[in-house]
Amino acid sequence: MITDISGSDHKLVKETAALKEKKYRERYGAFVVEGAMSVLWALQSSYSVKSIVISRDFVPPESIKAYFEDVPVYRVPPHVFSKMADTKTPQGILCVCALPPAQCSPTQGLFLYCDNVRDPGNLGSIIRSADALGFDGVLLSPGCVDPFGPKLVRSTMGSLFHITLIGDVDADALRTMQKSGFSLIVSALGQDAVAPEAIGSLQNAVVAVGNEANGVSEATLSAADQIVTIPMAGSAESLNVAAAAAILLYEIAKKGGRL
Repeated sequence: MITDISGSDHKLVKETAALKEKKYRERYGAFVVEGAMSVLWALQSSYSVKSIVISRDFVPPESIKAYFEDVPVYRVPPHVFSKMADTKTPQGILCVCALPPAQCSPTQGLFLYCDNVRDPGNLGSIIRSADALGFDGVLLSPGCVDPFGPKLVRSTMGSLFHITLIGDVDADALRTMQKSGFSLIVSALGQDAVAPEAIGSLQNAVVAVGNEANGVSEATLSAADQIVTIPMAGSAESLNVAAAAAILLYEIAKKGGRL
């Protein structure tokens, strides 16, 4: 059943539009997913989809209509939908998902640690790379950008729904993981740094990448079991953190038997 909403003063419209801001995502315990493919990925995932909103000029594909009996669906005029959407040219469909419950610290596997990564596009690309290369999850420091912001959700291209995210992981939490058998491999410059291919085989490991401008924190660096750096032949001063993460993840995935 589809419920029609005509005005922008409706509670659902106001609350959905408010989810563009982190404080309201935290208040309502929800976030927005835009676009047909992303909505389908959300519906197919373990995330709880609270509602679907479509514009009156949008024709939903059968793959999404199959879920209409299980999820409340609302239809709004195009001008109202534009107020709810974050994109300048919205596709005409979005869904509201419940924020996932907090995850426990992992006990085994390959994980990526993002230390104060602040740019949504960078973090989204990093999450996508971790998913593509078979990592078990992404750990986020308290200073990372919110992974459920609109731009970041879009930039993951669905990977947000395929990989575990664990937030508020600080240096103490990393040390606890080390005590349980994880190796901490940190991307940084230094005399002791080695190229990724010099790393031995891995079973349980955390690969840490840092802030776009400042790199990893001193607390993370001091806890490292091994420091790695990517050799460069050109004149560039450094690699973008998302590019560096993709290279490191590829090498670590091979060492961990994922490729």
